Amino acid sequence: MPETIVDILRRAKVGDIALDTAPTVHPDATLEQVCRLLEGRERSAVVVCDGEQVCGIFTQRDLLYRAAEGALDPKGAIGELMTRSPRTFQAGRPLSEALDVMVEGGFRQLPLVDGEGRARGLLTTWDVLAFIARRFPEETLNLPPRLHQVLSTPEGA
Repeated sequence: MPETIVDILRRAKVGDIALDTAPTVHPDATLEQVCRLLEGRERSAVVVCDGEQVCGIFTQRDLLYRAAEGALDPKGAIGELMTRSPRTFQAGRPLSEALDVMVEGGFRQLPLVDGEGRARGLLTTWDVLAFIARRFPEETLNLPPRLHQVLSTPEGA
C-alpha cells in the first residue's frame, strides 16, 4: 500500500524539513532594522531572542496591525511591538503535532526551539507545503495555475 500524506506527516519530525535559518533579533532592535532584515527574504517573521531564549515573534501581520493602530515608530524597539512569549515547538517532535499547534492557534509561523528553549528555527506553512509537494509531486503539482484552464500540451505550452 502506498504511503499517504497523513502517514508521512505522522512519521516525519519537524527537523526532517529543510528549513532556512530564521532571522533572530534582540528586543532592542528597531522596527527599521527588522524591516531591513526581512526585506528581500522569503521569511515574513523574525524570532525575538534575549540571548538564545525565544521571548517573542514579530510578523508581517503584527506590522499591519500596529500600522492600523497608528503605533509605529521606525526607531521604536521591536520588543514593544512583538508578540510576547509565543508558542514554540521542539524540532525533534512529529510534524503532525506541529501542524496541530499551528492550526489550533491560527499561526502561520511557529518558532522552533531545542530542549533548553534556545531558538533553532522557524516553521512556516510554506515549509510544510513544500515538504508535502516534494514527497507527492504528482498529487500536488498537477493542476494548471487557473482551475478552468485547459492545457494544449502535457508541458503546458
